[in-house]
Amino acid sequence: MRSLYLAIALLISFSSGMAQTSNIYIGNGTQSNSSTAYPAPYGNWYWGAKHQIIVLASELTAAGMSAGDIYGLGFDVDQANGTQLDGFTIKIGTTTSTQFQWGSNFQTTGLTTVFGPANYTETNGVNMHSFSSPFNWDGTSNLIIDICFNNASFTNNASTFFTQTTDDMVMYERQDAANVCSTTGNGQRSNLRPNLIFEWQVPNIPPVADFIASPTVSCSGDIQFTDQSTNSPTSWLWDFGDGNTSTQQNPTHSYTTTGTYTVTLTATNPFGSDDEIKTNYVDVNLSGATPTTPSCLPQTVDGTLGFGITNVEFNTINKSSGDASEGYSDFTCDQTTVYAGQSYTFTASHKSPTTHNCTAWIDWNNDGVFNPNTEVIASSSSDTTTTATVIIPSTAVLNTMLRMRVIADYDLNAQPTPCSDPGYGQCEDYTVIVEQLAQPPSSDFTSNVVYTCDGTVDFEDLSTNIPYAWSWSFGDGGTSVAKNPTHTYTSDGVYDVQLITTNQYGSDTLLQTAYIEVATEFDLTDASCEPITLSYCCGYGIYTVSLNTINHSSGDAADDYQDYSCENNTTLQTGNTYLMEVRTGSQNPQDTKAWIDFNNDGSFDASELVFEELNAYNPTAMIAIPASGVVLDTFLRMRVSSDEVGASLDPCDNNFRGQTEDYGVKIEDVDGVAEFDSKNINLYPNPNNGAFTISSSALISEIEVYSYIGRLLDRKTGINADMLNWSKSSLPAGQYLVVIKFADQSRSVQKFTIK
Repeated sequence: MRSLYLAIALLISFSSGMAQTSNIYIGNGTQSNSSTAYPAPYGNWYWGAKHQIIVLASELTAAGMSAGDIYGLGFDVDQANGTQLDGFTIKIGTTTSTQFQWGSNFQTTGLTTVFGPANYTETNGVNMHSFSSPFNWDGTSNLIIDICFNNASFTNNASTFFTQTTDDMVMYERQDAANVCSTTGNGQRSNLRPNLIFEWQVPNIPPVADFIASPTVSCSGDIQFTDQSTNSPTSWLWDFGDGNTSTQQNPTHSYTTTGTYTVTLTATNPFGSDDEIKTNYVDVNLSGATPTTPSCLPQTVDGTLGFGITNVEFNTINKSSGDASEGYSDFTCDQTTVYAGQSYTFTASHKSPTTHNCTAWIDWNNDGVFNPNTEVIASSSSDTTTTATVIIPSTAVLNTMLRMRVIADYDLNAQPTPCSDPGYGQCEDYTVIVEQLAQPPSSDFTSNVVYTCDGTVDFEDLSTNIPYAWSWSFGDGGTSVAKNPTHTYTSDGVYDVQLITTNQYGSDTLLQTAYIEVATEFDLTDASCEPITLSYCCGYGIYTVSLNTINHSSGDAADDYQDYSCENNTTLQTGNTYLMEVRTGSQNPQDTKAWIDFNNDGSFDASELVFEELNAYNPTAMIAIPASGVVLDTFLRMRVSSDEVGASLDPCDNNFRGQTEDYGVKIEDVDGVAEFDSKNINLYPNPNNGAFTISSSALISEIEVYSYIGRLLDRKTGINADMLNWSKSSLPAGQYLVVIKFADQSRSVQKFTIK
């Protein structure tokens, strides 16, 4: 009986309403479970047993099933037990799972009861359970089947034929208990899936034709075609484009003439036909032509360890291959056509047994040598996949077979070079043909800045489809015909920029409105030096600078020297003090200093040091703006440097591990000088030996004494008098600042000198 079912690939039967149905077989294994082993859908070795079985949509499709109604489900019994199974029930639903994994629970939602509960006794051969109502399958979802019964005693299992699957497609629970079918927790997993027979109704609609070919580029002319039509076609007619046809479902065809061929498949069933036409689908090259002979052919030293390239994708190339045991592989028959100026994704897979170093090249100039600087298209280190976006250069040799080379090797070996023999990996070569797209350009551009203080902007053309002429309009009356021009704006303002590109097929215009903003007010005198970072390490550098309205965050010293003055600047007033904070991170204490170029000569003098905090994390201090002797109403350069503890840190010194950043500061004359004069402020003696008296006609509420670089030395509060004496004899000789705060919330900054 069983051999009869296995011999019939497609059994036609009729259910209620004479709907035409077919039996779809999933699994053809010839082994069966023992009388005490599970999985066993008719297993009474325990009182009750619950099984859930996953069937992938891809399996159903491969077996010839498409979207439609399922009318029944059967199991093939090798040896019946003959015991009645009480409450035998079948439920069916869909699932996103592709296997049962460790910890999986039984699915309890989305299941429809299609058979039972009924008392059922299995027999030898196929036991078909006709559904009480058909289950409609959508043609794309995985199915999950739930089978359960529960007796009050045990005997033995019926032996059911099964097929071993790669993954665990079955989960079951069996117990000597009365509530097995209500089990919801995780059960035991198995890859021994019972063979299944689905009774399925053929859809009463025409097929939808589809197919694939492998390869689509051939040097032998032999192509395997695979039908992927849906809705159960019963006949096929292939037209290979060379005058030959076939009525097989999955034919192999041999082309005998070099050329590009359009392939048509007509799929037919009792309800109609459908055509799938793939234009210029197959390229056949029987001429033996290959790219220019390369200067070298790298050979694998040891290909026995499982390293190497398993797949390469580039445009229409999608080549899967073995590992490095194949050694050097010449796949130049696998070719693709790309267009100059367009971008394409390159991907190489090299996953086993561990990560690889990989590099790929294309011999754009067709000289047989892969230039290590201009012809590298992708590179990765210590990875399982190499991916890159490749822009086809306009300088590539056109309409010619060019060689693409991919080398991957164990990542403990050096990065591959075009002629290096991989120690454990391999080299593969392919063919790329570059053509020019017969279309006008698509204009695009970028610039190094969109906000400028010196007015100088570098523009870069990003247009595609190989323009040969460029016409720029910069919005201020200036123009250029260069591909990548530099333009200098001489007036402040916001400017539109337009680019027109042209090739032999036409022109294209791109206008970017309000694209460039020029603010020359913030253009600083050039600094006499730009300190660099010599050897960045481990979190050194400047993360944030805050001063008045400046609050700028950035990367650390990995960014090296940075001039942020154009967009990060502030206005300060003479005679005032300001809190300055430099965030240097929490990994390392650093020496941090800041200077302001008060005389605007491009150099930072010793007297222009305004901030100094040594061996500190995230230092803060008050900086004092002199009351006189500074250039007013002009943006001046402020330099902030932070480096490892013990660095000399002069304003032009290169940093060992830290970095230097520049900002803009404009100093204005303070308002209210007459007001302070009216307070009759007097500090005496000055110079002094560390003791002085302050008198005023207004009540003094508080004073703060700072070093000249902004470190707070002393504070006295709650004074509320018009005179006070101050003394601190331990201070060394030098210049100091005292901030005097008055009861009316005004303040004054006075300078004094200790001899």
